[in-house]
Amino acid sequence: MKKIVIALALILSVTMVSAQPKNPADAQKAVDKAVANSKDAKKALKPATWISLADAYINAYELPTKNLLINTPQMEVKLFLKGQQVISTETRKGTEGEYTVDIYQDKDLYYNSNGLLELWIVTKPAVEGDLLGLAKDALMKAAAVDAKGAKTKDIAEKLENIHQKLNNEALSLYLIGNYKESSRLFEASLGTYDNDIVKKIDSMNVYYTALVSAMAGDREKAITYYKKCIDMKYYSEGNAFSNLAEIYRTSGDMDACKATLEHGFAQYPQSQGILVGLINLYRETGDDPKKMFDLLHQAQENEPNNASLFYVEGEVYKNLGDIENAAKLFRKSSEVDPNYVFGILNVGILYYDHAVDIQNAANEETDDAKYMAYVKEFEESLEKAIEPFEKAFSVATDPEIKQAIAEYLKNVYFRFREKGPEYAAAYEKYNNYLKVE
Repeated sequence: MKKIVIALALILSVTMVSAQPKNPADAQKAVDKAVANSKDAKKALKPATWISLADAYINAYELPTKNLLINTPQMEVKLFLKGQQVISTETRKGTEGEYTVDIYQDKDLYYNSNGLLELWIVTKPAVEGDLLGLAKDALMKAAAVDAKGAKTKDIAEKLENIHQKLNNEALSLYLIGNYKESSRLFEASLGTYDNDIVKKIDSMNVYYTALVSAMAGDREKAITYYKKCIDMKYYSEGNAFSNLAEIYRTSGDMDACKATLEHGFAQYPQSQGILVGLINLYRETGDDPKKMFDLLHQAQENEPNNASLFYVEGEVYKNLGDIENAAKLFRKSSEVDPNYVFGILNVGILYYDHAVDIQNAANEETDDAKYMAYVKEFEESLEKAIEPFEKAFSVATDPEIKQAIAEYLKNVYFRFREKGPEYAAAYEKYNNYLKVE
């Protein structure tokens, strides 16, 4: 399942509004005054009245964390908040690691392992209520009474600001594992874009709404938003299909699971999530995987020069345990595109991994004859890996990939270094290459 990868630095984006309140009492007073103005029949006809109300809500929302910046060192934050006492400090686990958390009267500040402020959670807002939701409603009201559209640009900028704040808070809640509230805020952020003023669709947040809703256990909501992703062709590298299919599978709807995966495979055959999902489904249901090969062959006919499609077919055979056909298709992918290093590289990895499996089996064997048979098979498979690894090494241009191949070759030649001078020389070649690198 693909994780959320929004940059936390987005929290730095702040659109300044009107004069900020200094304390919760001031914030409440400003909100009360703006609400009263909005209830005045004459003032309610003016866009400025509703914009001022939105500003009051946004100011109140910002007050507890006013001027805090992500990636600020913990000591600097404490100095900046010198008038505010840290009640306690504790370690908390998040979805992607541990945090040191400074607990204040109105907020929890989360620091990463480098001692930098990564996120915050407001525990006591300056003014109670769904402040950003109320601000958004006020701006929509402002647009409704703005007959000439004079304030459209201003309203759009404030809606963008609210969108960013909802997005950031949703991410923070996701990172601390509060998936239900995170899902609600990701969903809420969509309406700040998808309206007659901003006129945008945040496809990524549609996907995140689905993803986090599933984590929160809200399957129906997750299904709704994954379907929206698919309708708008936002596949997220195929994850929209594979994640939706998994919800159907765990719900026992195998027909919907299969239809979703096959649809996804036709649209995005390179997706490992879809591929693995189909293989597991066919194994679980006992269906013939021929349908998957038919889909792949159709894709190959449409794109005969797409090396990755032949590589994917090799992956299917590999996952089905058919090593020889997997090797043939991996080789085919590199024949289609000689610069596609992953095809020939994975032939080597295929035989190398098979050799490791044989070695593990040999280590468990107590019968000497069977053990020696395993050793022979192990060495044969390991030797088969040499030629594709050598070819991959000659084709590879990425230094990290080249280094990884050299590591494989060093290990193989070490095993055979006493077999002949050419093997010993090859071992020294790759051993020295890795030392230099």
